[in-house]
Amino acid sequence: MSGTLGLDLGLLVLRVAAGGFLLPHALGKLFGWFGGPGLAGFAEELRGFRLPAPAPLPLLLATVQVMCGLAVLLGWQTRVAAIIAALFLASTAVLALPKGWFWMRGGIEYPLFWTLALCAIALAGPGALALQT
Repeated sequence: MSGTLGLDLGLLVLRVAAGGFLLPHALGKLFGWFGGPGLAGFAEELRGFRLPAPAPLPLLLATVQVMCGLAVLLGWQTRVAAIIAALFLASTAVLALPKGWFWMRGGIEYPLFWTLALCAIALAGPGALALQT
């Protein structure tokens, strides 16, 4: 396998993983799919973190997350979508900071991992196996 093909395949795997993990979480917030909270539950989650959640803010945030997850997955407007998604995940990590490191205790480990993966995608770009390079 040539270096370029290996890099493009690696970026495809990273994009599919990052977008593929982000998308169902976002769809759960937007539509309640996959056992997610739906918009009302998402608004409650935001308020639980003492964040504002007036309508249409939860709808806007969930829609942006869906669009970013899909864009990263497909490799369309990848750098911008990955940066925006990384900001969402970094916010989640900051909110989880009081609970420590381990995600099994509600800590920052999992959202920080995905923040860094999305930052890598933003820096590297989508690769050749994308809708838009």
